[in-house]
Amino acid sequence: MYYCLIIQFDILEKKAKVVTIMKTRHKFTIYLLIVILPLIILSIIFWMYLEQSIHKERQDQAEWVGSVCQEYIDEVISETKENLELLSLSSSVLYMEDKKTKLLMNWIKDTDPRYAGVYWLNQDGISISGTNKDFLHYFLIEQDDIDKAVETQKAVVVGKRELNNSSFNYFTIFAPILDNDKKVQGFLLAHIRLDYIENGLKMLIPNQSVKLETSNKTRILEINAEGVTEHSTWVNVPLTKVDWTFSVKMPDRLNTINMNVFLIFVFFTFFITHMIYTVVEEQIVRREKKKQKQLNEMQKIDFVGTLAASTAHEIKNPLTGIKGLVQLLVEKHPEEQDQFYYSVIMKEIERINSIVSEFLILGKPIVHTLSLYDIRSIIAELRPIIESEARYLNIEVEWNIAKEPIMVYCTKDQLKQVILNITKNGLEAMELGKKLTIQIYRENEKAKIEIIDTGHGLNEKDISKVFEPFYTSKKEGTGLGLFVCKRIIELFNGTIELTSKPLKGTTVIISLPILNDKLE
Repeated sequence: MYYCLIIQFDILEKKAKVVTIMKTRHKFTIYLLIVILPLIILSIIFWMYLEQSIHKERQDQAEWVGSVCQEYIDEVISETKENLELLSLSSSVLYMEDKKTKLLMNWIKDTDPRYAGVYWLNQDGISISGTNKDFLHYFLIEQDDIDKAVETQKAVVVGKRELNNSSFNYFTIFAPILDNDKKVQGFLLAHIRLDYIENGLKMLIPNQSVKLETSNKTRILEINAEGVTEHSTWVNVPLTKVDWTFSVKMPDRLNTINMNVFLIFVFFTFFITHMIYTVVEEQIVRREKKKQKQLNEMQKIDFVGTLAASTAHEIKNPLTGIKGLVQLLVEKHPEEQDQFYYSVIMKEIERINSIVSEFLILGKPIVHTLSLYDIRSIIAELRPIIESEARYLNIEVEWNIAKEPIMVYCTKDQLKQVILNITKNGLEAMELGKKLTIQIYRENEKAKIEIIDTGHGLNEKDISKVFEPFYTSKKEGTGLGLFVCKRIIELFNGTIELTSKPLKGTTVIISLPILNDKLE
């Protein structure tokens, strides 16, 4: 025996451990689904969004810098071309006058700091006069550029950088000198200082890393090259006045700021998901408690049903014998005092029989064959009983009965029991002179039985409990009446609802499905 008890204890202990493990796994699964996975997914999405938004911001900033510099360089080139074209027009009258042309070129160079040198070229592109003797009698422009200038009769930018020494470099712009017949007599050429453009850019963008490249990727200008690495990203902006490309280095990522923003997002996301997890866990606990409460109620009802089934006949049989003997005594002792005692005994016997019947319905409702009835006919049979009870209590009863038939499937006696029980509760809740209203009507394919009293009413706390077994607000009540009524109405596929306000009264509405017209 002792050994068997030990085995049973071990089995129970193992079951308890299994249940604990299952609950722990269940909680971990919920925590994983509500907190961990959303946190990881949202963090990845936010990090990608953060990277894209910051990349776009850096790109927009670089494009804006590029557009500002592009406008500046294009303006310098365009202005220089216009100046050379105007000077070439006035220079045509000085053709072959060396002294005057030399004075003109020196004046041009001295009045504008952008010019590194100014030269007069013949039709073949050979310098014949200029501000720098080292470049005299040399081919300063190539034939392709000469042909382009002759064809367009406009100033031309030479798309390459010219080196004079390590500290001085420039690029070339030249314009054709035309006679009265629009024929090219020669060319006016200017060397444009790249450091002039560089100084202007440094004033516009002091902290930006930029570069300027020709069409063949020859770099002719570079600013703040010390911040450039092989991993640097560039935004390219083509110039409009020449076939060059201006590039701006995108700002480096602000990793510290990115990480701070990301960590703040992760913290708040974790906080929110954890709050959601807490709410969900609380709802699960409440649901489990509700299920456990329902299970306890069902167990209680099953217990009472089992008890009622096993004792009902044992109680009813003696009651039947006692009732028969009392009836014999009533006939044998006609005295008024004895009759009063016998009537009290009979009432108590009926009360015991009613309680036993309620217990039977509570435990396992008796299955009856449902029949088709007109609710009005059932109410008509109950009306004398209800009015008699109301007159005894000095309470007015108002009847509002539909004129057309209202057909439902039910068990006549059980529906009578429900209506009488609710009506009795309403009458007992009212004082002398109050009014009870009973209404029978049809609404949305439902038969409605509405019983309205003007009694003391119930508060919200009591309303939620009135249909629970063994709950009663009466001193001598069993707490089974409304619960039994609800079970009977549910057997008819109907519903019962109760609303109440303290000191204003209570309304009970019974809804039963009406027979479809097709079945009729």
